Amino acid sequence: MVAVVVEAGIVAVVVGIGMTLYRMVKGPHVADRVLAGDVLSLQVVALVILLAVDQRRAVSLDVALLVAIVGFASTLAFAQYIGATRSGPQPPDEGEGG
Repeated sequence: MVAVVVEAGIVAVVVGIGMTLYRMVKGPHVADRVLAGDVLSLQVVALVILLAVDQRRAVSLDVALLVAIVGFASTLAFAQYIGATRSGPQPPDEGEGG
């Protein structure tokens, strides 16, 4: 019974990965692509966990943790990049002597 649920989960995650890859390629904005990359990292974590359960290998869970940390760090970096490019140069304050 557990094997059937794991197999169905693997199929669902792979379908989700396909849709996410499509959004990464066709995303109209950079923010859409960044969000798709974040979702993709979560889906890869889910896939690694499901494969670890299917193969009964606990060492794969370390890989899932590593992918989750790298995905989170890259999302923060891209968010900071997008925030910096959208704000543009700031005009100087009028109170500064100049």
